[in-house]
Amino acid sequence: MPEMPNANDLIATAMQMPLSERVALANAMLNSIDSAADSEATQEEIDAAWDTEIGRRIDDIDSGRVKTVPSSEVWKRIGGKPSGRT
Repeated sequence: MPEMPNANDLIATAMQMPLSERVALANAMLNSIDSAADSEATQEEIDAAWDTEIGRRIDDIDSGRVKTVPSSEVWKRIGGKPSGRT
């Protein structure tokens, strides 16, 4: 059986996709999480997983492992804010 790709490789590949395909992928991933959460995880487990993830992200920023991007730059990169957003 081939080795499963890691999340960072999948994310890097996905970031090369057109916006519409990234949106479709994100929706599919969120739906799979919602389905799994409904059948497998308690709200406490979900909250604990988010606490861990948030802590990891804060550590990455504080340590300099990741560089933040101003929201104005993010909106510019993805082609502007959705209509109705300020």
